[in-house]
Amino acid sequence: MELPAETSEAAAAGEESQPQQAVQAEPAGPASAGKAPLTVAPAEPAPGPPPRSLPKRGTITFALTLGNDGFSVGKAVQSWEMGSGSYKLVSDAETTGVVDLFRPQRLRWLSKGSVTRQGLRPESFLVSRTRRGRTEASEAQFNWSAGSLTYGVARERATASLPRDTQDIMSFIYQFALAPPTPGRYRLPITTGSKFDTYDIEVGAEETIETPLGTMRTLRVRQRRQPGTESIEIWLAAQYRYLPVKIRYFDRDGKPAGEQVASDIRVSDD
Repeated sequence: MELPAETSEAAAAGEESQPQQAVQAEPAGPASAGKAPLTVAPAEPAPGPPPRSLPKRGTITFALTLGNDGFSVGKAVQSWEMGSGSYKLVSDAETTGVVDLFRPQRLRWLSKGSVTRQGLRPESFLVSRTRRGRTEASEAQFNWSAGSLTYGVARERATASLPRDTQDIMSFIYQFALAPPTPGRYRLPITTGSKFDTYDIEVGAEETIETPLGTMRTLRVRQRRQPGTESIEIWLAAQYRYLPVKIRYFDRDGKPAGEQVASDIRVSDD
């Protein structure tokens, strides 16, 4: 049994965490009000802050389940740090309980980059998976000045041209907190560290879901599945700054491979 393909970094040094408080829901109007599609961006990022911002630090804890039966296998913790014009996003998932005794796994994503008028602009993305003491890692490097993306494992690196609106799989998720999308369909270049594809993204109308944090008004962002490929769905909480509160992964056959639902959200501006 495996956790969803969630990840990042084998060599991230953890900074000392700051005291955090449970996030408070804030009023939020319709996501469609005056928001441009995520795929619209100038060749060079415009100066100044994005239209919205994240707190300086934050952590979201998720319960992690697998398959259609919702079998509990562990937890995932996503966190961020916003600096002066820069950001760092980390996601750590791990098995717990009985699963950890027989098939322990650790998964990590790490995205670093700058914050521009258009939102997050990744510069590096690391992903690692540790199973039975063995770690596999891949990395993506964004060379914006040269317009090239290098990605893959160390022994099998590939290079591709870098479209101006490219995201990694984690900055893609948190970009919505800075620029909530309008309902509709979009095409967005995204790297997972080992692969680089253009995702066909569909943003639905607002819907209500139940979570351990209560009833949430959400936008569902769905990657339209292509045959033989994995895909992802994300629910963004309208009253919680459009942060992700539910993420569902699908395997290459289109079957649910795993799901994580937020059980705690904490932020700090210190």
